[in-house]
Amino acid sequence: MKAVCRLILVCLFMVVGVMFHSGHSFAASPNPETMARTLPPETEFTIEGFFDPGHEYLDQGSVSIKDNGNQSLTVGVVTEATTDVSTIGAVIYLERWTGSKWVSAGSGTTISGSEKWYFSGESVVQVESGYYYRARVVHFIKHSGVYEQGESVSDYILVK
Repeated sequence: MKAVCRLILVCLFMVVGVMFHSGHSFAASPNPETMARTLPPETEFTIEGFFDPGHEYLDQGSVSIKDNGNQSLTVGVVTEATTDVSTIGAVIYLERWTGSKWVSAGSGTTISGSEKWYFSGESVVQVESGYYYRARVVHFIKHSGVYEQGESVSDYILVK
């Protein structure tokens, strides 16, 4: 058993040595399959996100993300106010994990409604396979000259 363990360790050291000697690093590879194997850190915000408790109208919001299986994602949002407001909605920002940080994967998409206290909507976006994605959403209301916003972040999802 000791001989088998030694053999495994020697093989492991040889593979690592060849990688460093050849200058190849899995973390620096632009290959999407390699990047996807690097798990992102946990989301910085809770599922509920960050909402200022001092807001007069904006109450809460949430976001979900779903892989449609055809290199597209559906991002669903819910934004809630404490009363009917002139405009209620969200701006969806899709982000992709590079192996070391989250980067923007396109421009923001605004979806909104009017004269409601509750807004629910979704956006379908095309993506590249082999990467982790998440949605960062800015929920907002506009009412009687007041603009309030809060933020939520979805879990991340691997697109295969």
